[in-house]
Amino acid sequence: MQTFLQDLRFGFRMLRRTPGFSVLAILCLTLGIGTNAAALSWIEGILIRPYPLVAHQDRMFALNCTTRGAQGFTGLSYPDFLDLEKNSTLFESFIIDKITGTTLSNGDRAERAVGGMVSANYFDALGVRPILGRGFRPEEGTGRNAHPVTVISYMTWKNRYKGDPDIIGKTQYMNGVQHTIIGVAPERFHGTFIGYSFNFWVPTSMQETFDNTGYKLEDRGARWIEGYAFLKPGVTQQQAHAELSAIAKRMENDYPQTDRGREVGLLPLWKTPFNAAGGISTTLGITAAVVFFVLLIACANVSNLLLARSLLRRHEMTMRLALGAGRRRLIRQLFTEGLLLSMIAALGGIAVAYWSRNALVLAFPPSVPGITIDYPGQLDWRVLLLSVAICIGSTMLFALMPAIQSSHIDLSGALKSEGAGVIGGHGRSRLRSALVLVQVSLSFVLLAGTGLLLQSLQRMQNTSPGFFTHNVIVSVVDLFS
Repeated sequence: MQTFLQDLRFGFRMLRRTPGFSVLAILCLTLGIGTNAAALSWIEGILIRPYPLVAHQDRMFALNCTTRGAQGFTGLSYPDFLDLEKNSTLFESFIIDKITGTTLSNGDRAERAVGGMVSANYFDALGVRPILGRGFRPEEGTGRNAHPVTVISYMTWKNRYKGDPDIIGKTQYMNGVQHTIIGVAPERFHGTFIGYSFNFWVPTSMQETFDNTGYKLEDRGARWIEGYAFLKPGVTQQQAHAELSAIAKRMENDYPQTDRGREVGLLPLWKTPFNAAGGISTTLGITAAVVFFVLLIACANVSNLLLARSLLRRHEMTMRLALGAGRRRLIRQLFTEGLLLSMIAALGGIAVAYWSRNALVLAFPPSVPGITIDYPGQLDWRVLLLSVAICIGSTMLFALMPAIQSSHIDLSGALKSEGAGVIGGHGRSRLRSALVLVQVSLSFVLLAGTGLLLQSLQRMQNTSPGFFTHNVIVSVVDLFS
């Protein structure tokens, strides 16, 4: 440990002596480590653990409802949802979360808002406690438009109601119906519909108020339910999937007119078929691959810088060998200096990741007024641990080979002439040439991949909707405002 601390102190002195080299190397590594940490934070916060206040997300799965022989998600009817809830034994709870829009008004002020139509057990099942008021009671999920109550988001409470501490019991109009505010959600809870930040939640008993296609709570053929299920501790996804399939088969036999060919399964959160998770997972995967190539290029750049600096330090290495230092000791010293560079860059990279954790919102702006896009990066201990692993891996990539190469000194020749201080100058030249080749190759792959990504995004933007769109604008009219 004492030797390691000595190496660190010496490494700091070397960094101070060569500020130009130090700044350039740290900036290169900060870019590489920072972009990777940012991509990891997006994957963690959007796909793996998208709900920061929800416990046991590893046991939370999306209900995947399909029709045999057909492609795509079809939804679940409310009576079928109740049957699943009643007949299952391996599940802790089922919840409904159906995205809906409304005109939210209070007095002479009206605005578009997006929210969730949820089951009465929604907040209890998620383990989310409102900071003011309460969630929904079991009886508020039943009846036909019988319970016009709502839980509003923290953002709505702060922005629209100025953080009024007496907000509970006050009313607001949604789609022309007066709703009583019974709770305020916590600040970090935005709902369970990935990609959107909800303004409010209402119980499923109010379905008809928010759906102009009619009353559906008793219609087994109306497939509009989207939701999630929590497994009991110790239950595997395969076991739960088998139970759901058996229940779906029984419902098909009991209700052949509406449930023929209907199948129900489970998907992990990052594959959720009814929100933005399924679509953005590919984009995040490509992004992770691109920034990994950025890291490799940064490591190759710093390796070349270290090799160039080793030429300036050959006299130092020669004298240390002449005074009895072993080659392994020199390698350890040079490797420690590289580790010091990557540690400083890792701190900068984590700062970059923190500042860019919400940057995806800029890439996916809302298409409709009143919708708040939410793609938060999550910088938790897992991301920090992976960032440390990236830091150590980066050090192995850019520092180890130059350190080994710099220790290969012809001591007798070096003491006779500074010009012959490095053994196998051709070996060093070959290493530099190999690093340049790696840089060029990775840059080409990165350029090609970025070009394909931009081409795909352009095709997505230019996809024909099936009608003439030239010189056409889209506007929204709130009939209740």
